Amino acid sequence: SSGINAECPLRPGEFYNANMDFVEKLAVTHEENLKKMRLLTLASMAQGRDELEFTELIEKLRLEKDEVESFVIEAIGARLIRGKINEPEEKVMVSSTTNRTFTEQEWKLIKTKLENWQKNLNAVQENMKNGYYAMPLGAS
Repeated sequence: SSGINAECPLRPGEFYNANMDFVEKLAVTHEENLKKMRLLTLASMAQGRDELEFTELIEKLRLEKDEVESFVIEAIGARLIRGKINEPEEKVMVSSTTNRTFTEQEWKLIKTKLENWQKNLNAVQENMKNGYYAMPLGAS
């Protein structure tokens, strides 16, 4: 396999060829990088979908047919996707995915949750300072 057929302007092989010294200084192999890129591409492909056809994975990730199942199992093990393999129909049934990108709405939700968490921690810290949680040993 020579690269990933995903929607990106630069093919991984082209990047590697153009930046071979840099990539080799990172102490990771070109094959390891391709594998990671394929895993992340699979997560992107699965986002918002209920199923993926093996043929689509073979084409876009440039996998051999006999590599698809083990590759999907690896993605599930890495918690990039959750789902099941339907071997007879040659499909991956996707139940959820890890987001690789966030919409503005999702960033706002994350911000709100973090702000609420911070307020709650500040309240707990203040209560501890004021002795609301301090109870002498043996007291009832």
